[in-house]
Amino acid sequence: MRSYLLVDGHNVMHAWPELARHMRSAGKRHLARTELLQRLRHLQDMSGMQVVVVFDGTTAQVTEEREPEGLQIIYADAGHTADDLIEKLVARYAKERSIQVASADGMIRETITAFGAGWLSPAMLKSLCDDAGRDMRGRIDKLATRRRVLAWLGLGGAGLALPACAGRPEPVFLKPDALKAAACYAGERRTKSLLIRQHGKVIHESHPNGGERGQPQRIFSGTKGFWGLAAMAAVEDGIITLDEPVADTLKEWRGDKRRSKVTLHQLLNFTGGLERGLTIHEDGLENRNQMALKRPMVATPGKRFIYGPSQLQVFHEVLKRRLSGGKRRESPTRYLERRVLRPLGLGPQRYLPDAAGNPLLAAGFIMTASQWAKLGSCLLRGGAPLLKPESFETLLAGSDANAAYSFGFWNNRAADSLAPREIDIEDQLELDWDKQSWSRVCIGRDVPPDLIACIGSGYQRLYVVPSQDLVIVRLGSNARFRDGDFLRQLLNS
Repeated sequence: MRSYLLVDGHNVMHAWPELARHMRSAGKRHLARTELLQRLRHLQDMSGMQVVVVFDGTTAQVTEEREPEGLQIIYADAGHTADDLIEKLVARYAKERSIQVASADGMIRETITAFGAGWLSPAMLKSLCDDAGRDMRGRIDKLATRRRVLAWLGLGGAGLALPACAGRPEPVFLKPDALKAAACYAGERRTKSLLIRQHGKVIHESHPNGGERGQPQRIFSGTKGFWGLAAMAAVEDGIITLDEPVADTLKEWRGDKRRSKVTLHQLLNFTGGLERGLTIHEDGLENRNQMALKRPMVATPGKRFIYGPSQLQVFHEVLKRRLSGGKRRESPTRYLERRVLRPLGLGPQRYLPDAAGNPLLAAGFIMTASQWAKLGSCLLRGGAPLLKPESFETLLAGSDANAAYSFGFWNNRAADSLAPREIDIEDQLELDWDKQSWSRVCIGRDVPPDLIACIGSGYQRLYVVPSQDLVIVRLGSNARFRDGDFLRQLLNS
């Protein structure tokens, strides 16, 4: 089932400057509407989302226009506004479908996020539409080139056209027997919540071993991915650049030959060479950022993968100093909430601040399965509504030291290699960093290589498989839960 984007039509037209000019003249308002709908068509075509545009209406009943394979346009009845209708649609469908709402109305935002929908500002929607327009123009140019080549080869003419479904894979649906087998495997291994959503619809939800629906649980290192998204958002917002030396901001590192070469990108990929600093996890600390800054360098920057909290806390200190000099003068935590959590339909989290107010970036968040799944929906959409496509690609790129990890997210790309090594990632991380091996590591053999995972201690898991439009959340206690075994039961039965 498709994801849905509900757009408050008049609200967005007044918010976009190029359309607001038309809205000020009664004779040109139709131009604003025409341009908005055209740009939303491009967004729908390029993203695969079903776009529903809601306008205020004048008739006694709600009316609807549905374009063939296109937009769905709904007009509220005379006694209600578009806002009212959007709230009703979200209240009715948000629990069973993935829904985003684009509106500048603060009250709408509070209401729809309470029902479980995501929120986009008009500016975020405009950015998505701009990207979709560029992508569409690029595809048209490629198709035009292909037609010219085929005509030159004598294989086609000016009338050559690809079928509408060309290149579009048939949707994959999980089998009932596979769902049953995977749920049984998970239940036997101390799982307390298992949520499986495919094509925007929950197809399995169970809470064995004393678990309860809506019961939040610690996701441990699953927290890292949210901060990774915040880092890439800060790049897009011009606050930081990934290749800049950390010492550009941290003057206390400038006199150290090795520290002065560490970049923000290396910190976020855990390749900065800094000692792990596991004591930074502890409660009751005075200032964990200062602890991290003073950890010894144990490897050449960029050469080794060293998983631990110290490098993330150094990143936090850089972001903290950069934000303090900005117009908003907000903390990294407030930036995370504004730029990542609220657009995903999530509220403030458990930050475990030290005495200086610094949160722990490596762990701490507590979520229900459905809440964590909202991050999965974002990953399915290529980072939307948080990131542009090129930023999302960087987010998941990996490093030379560990190609399977990047910015809090693990990938399964090595499963497509000649000799993949399926390992228990949690067991590997328990080893000393200099005894770990990350060459050709995959989450699961015979599992789709496009799988993305967030991995938290005790086998807390968020899996995303874009090729199957699939999001899976597993919450529970520590057990011999094997990623590959579980995923093969679910995906290959």
